Amino acid sequence: MEFKNVFYLYSGRVFLLDCNGYLIECTEMRDVAVDGKQHLEVRESDDPHVIWKHLVNYKKKWLLTVSTQKGCTHNCLFCDVAGLPFKGNLTQEEIENQVKFLLHNTNYVKECDKAKIGFARMGEPSHNLNNVLNAIKRLPEISKEQNKKFNWLPCYNTILPKQCRHNPLEVLDSVIEVKEKDYNGFLHMQISCNSTCEETRSRLFGGAKVLDLETLITYVKKQNITNRTITLNFIVMKDVEVDVQKLKSMGMTGDRFAVKLIPLNKTNNGEIHNLETYANYSNYEKLIRLKDDFTKAGVPTVIDAIAKCEEAGLCCGQLAQIHQ
Repeated sequence: MEFKNVFYLYSGRVFLLDCNGYLIECTEMRDVAVDGKQHLEVRESDDPHVIWKHLVNYKKKWLLTVSTQKGCTHNCLFCDVAGLPFKGNLTQEEIENQVKFLLHNTNYVKECDKAKIGFARMGEPSHNLNNVLNAIKRLPEISKEQNKKFNWLPCYNTILPKQCRHNPLEVLDSVIEVKEKDYNGFLHMQISCNSTCEETRSRLFGGAKVLDLETLITYVKKQNITNRTITLNFIVMKDVEVDVQKLKSMGMTGDRFAVKLIPLNKTNNGEIHNLETYANYSNYEKLIRLKDDFTKAGVPTVIDAIAKCEEAGLCCGQLAQIHQ
């Protein structure tokens, strides 16, 4: 795996690697303190000194992502990976090599209390389930090999596609098994939902057939879930239904689920399909109200908004598409 280029952000870097003739992305970022007064200052400022002042120390938390496929089998309307050709799955070794690359090129990070690593920069991990889960299991060994003292928090982010070698319920079972047995419950499983209307969900996922939310919620409620609940992700968009009461009627409860609300960030594909965010920097109070609706329903909810000055270039596939 050969280094090709890097894109610098105020809080981290996007790396472009050549994997047997195909360009893939992986990233390393520091988290930004986003609570209270700091949140307003951070999200609206164009001054890098303001961003740097509020970055969380590497030792406390570090955010990494790696790719699982060469491109992606799906054509989600909001994602720029959809504009790249799909050339198949990455091997377990190729996934692990991205982790090793990130650790080697950030040798100043010797230890971390929460090294959160997402397996969803480019690709849908459910189509490469065994390689991804085997790489996740190897994380402690990889960091030990590089003399790093890390407390890993793997993040498995999926749309739970039906047209897959493994059906969605098998994927849930496999990920939850690794979560509970290998990580004592400390694996972050995130289900990309984006709408509570199933027809809209399929459209946003480029026509993909995915596990419906009612079946998902009913199934998860029967599982043994410890320490970390299952997160339902909503990239909130204008004129796209996110109905808290509908989810509650399906059985969504705070003992099994959490919710993450994410403003739609600017992507080329999103603009082509005329997608607009429900709220972001100028009308952030709308996101707060939606969060409050979930909280009143008894479900822990966070808003995952990035700083305005970092929006360009951060989204999946953008750097690879430029070089493509």
